[in-house]
Amino acid sequence: MRSPWLWLILLAHIVYWLTAFPNPDEAYYWLWGQRLDWSYYDHPPFHAWVQGLFSYLGHSHFILRLPTVLSNGLFFWTYYHIARYLYGQQAGRAWWVIFLCCWSSPLYFLFLTLAWHDHWLIAFSLLSAYWFIRFLDGVWHHGQGRSEFLYGGALMLGLAILCKYTAVFVGITVLGVIVSQAKLRRLLGDKRLYGAIAIALLCTLPILIWNLQNGWLSFQYYLTRSVDSGDGPILRPDAVVFFWLTAGLILSPPLVWVMGRSVLLKGTLNSPTFRPVALGLFITSTGLLSLVGLFSTALYYWNILAYLLILPLVPRFFLQPGSDTLGHRGWWQGIQILGTVVAWLLVINYCLLPISALWGTAGDPDGRMSFGWHQVAEVVTAHIPQSELLLTTDYRSASALAYALNTTTVLAISERIDQFDVWARARPLIGQSALVLADDWHPFTDEGPLQLEPGWTQVATIPVQRFGVKIKDYYLYAGKVQQAEPNPSNYLQSPLDAHT
Repeated sequence: MRSPWLWLILLAHIVYWLTAFPNPDEAYYWLWGQRLDWSYYDHPPFHAWVQGLFSYLGHSHFILRLPTVLSNGLFFWTYYHIARYLYGQQAGRAWWVIFLCCWSSPLYFLFLTLAWHDHWLIAFSLLSAYWFIRFLDGVWHHGQGRSEFLYGGALMLGLAILCKYTAVFVGITVLGVIVSQAKLRRLLGDKRLYGAIAIALLCTLPILIWNLQNGWLSFQYYLTRSVDSGDGPILRPDAVVFFWLTAGLILSPPLVWVMGRSVLLKGTLNSPTFRPVALGLFITSTGLLSLVGLFSTALYYWNILAYLLILPLVPRFFLQPGSDTLGHRGWWQGIQILGTVVAWLLVINYCLLPISALWGTAGDPDGRMSFGWHQVAEVVTAHIPQSELLLTTDYRSASALAYALNTTTVLAISERIDQFDVWARARPLIGQSALVLADDWHPFTDEGPLQLEPGWTQVATIPVQRFGVKIKDYYLYAGKVQQAEPNPSNYLQSPLDAHT
C-alpha cells in the first residue's frame, strides 16, 4: 500500500512548518504563552501553557510548531489502536487507510500543522472518545466496563475542554448514547459515571478561576458570539447551507463521499458502541453548530470533531476481504491527489507569495499578513527609542509584530475586545508617547478607541513585496495618546467593566 502522494504531502507539511511565518492566530497564541495565566478571553489555556513551556527552548518557527509533532503522534497512535480494536488482523492496512485519508484532507492538513488549539483538541478528543467506547463495550458485553477506560476518557475529555470548548460535544455524545441504548442505561445508576464527570469538571477549574477573576468574560464572549447576529433574531438558513458547503469542501469532496458510503455499508464491527458514538458525535457537532449558524456565525473548522470517528469506518469501503489490494482505486487516488494539490497551494500561498497578489492588492487579507514582518520589525525598531508604547490597529498585526520583535509589550487598539484589552488595563496609556502600526485592512482613524494628540505624524510607509509583486503596505504613526470620546468598547475606559 505504498503511496507516492504521502511523501509529497509530508514534504509540504515540513516546508510549511519550517518556513511559513506564523499565522496571525499562531502568533497571538504564542503571545499568550509568554504571559501565562489561568485562562484567556478567546480560548481555554492549554495551548498557551504548552507554548510557554516550549519557549524555554528558544524562539523560532520550528519551536513554535514543535508541539504539533507531539499531538500528531498521539493522534495517529490513537487511530492505530482504534484500527486494531475494530479490524483485528487487518489493523495495519486499516490504519494506513485512515492515516492517508486523514493526512490528505485539507482540513486536517491545516489543523495538524498550524500551532493553534485545534491540534491538541482533536488528539485529546479522539483518545477520550476511544476510551469511552472501550468502557461502553465492556458494559454492553459484560455489564461491567473497565473503570480505567472510563476515568481515562474523562481525563482526556477534561484536557480537550482545556483546549477548546467544543470538546463538550464528546461528553454530550457519550451521555446521549448511554441514555438511548437500553444495555447502557444502567450506567445512570453507576457512581463511576458521576466520578468521571467530576474528573472532567475538575480539569476546567483554571477556566472557572480566570472567569471569576474577570467577570465571566470568556463565557459571555462565546454566548454573545453564538446567539447575537447584530440585527436581532433573524433566521439565516443560507448561512447554514454555506457552513455545510465550506465544511465539505475543506474536508475534501471525494473523502466526504467515501465517508458517507462507509457509514451506509452493512456489516458488523468488533465494537457494538463505536457506530452509535461515531454517528452521535457527527450529529451532535454538526447539528448544534448548524443551529448556531441559523442565528449567528458558524465556521467550518468548528466542526472538526464531527469526522473523528467517521474516518475509522472508511477502511470498510476500501479493504477487500481476503485480498491485499484496495478496492475503489479511483476514489483512493482522487483523495490523495486532491490533498497533495491543495497542500502545495497552501504552501505557496503562505510561504512564497499570496496567490491573490497576482491579481492585485485586494483579496485574502489573512494570507497577506504572513509576509513582510521582518521588514516591518526593522522599521519599527528604528523608531522605538522615541516612544513609550508600541500599538497596532488589530490583534493580528499586534501578535505578528510581537512575534517578529520577540516581545510582549505590543498592544492592539481595535474596536474588537480581545485578550489585549485584558492586558491593557494593567498599563498606563493616557499621555504616553506611542508608535501605531496600521494597514489598509485596519486603518488608523480618528474614530477609533484610541487617539493621538494633535501633531501626530505618519513616520513611515512600509511596502511589502515578494518577487517584485506588491502584497500590501503598512503605515507607522507617532504621537502622544489622548482620551478618545466615550465609547463602550474603548479599553482605555475599562470596557471590560461594562461586561461584568
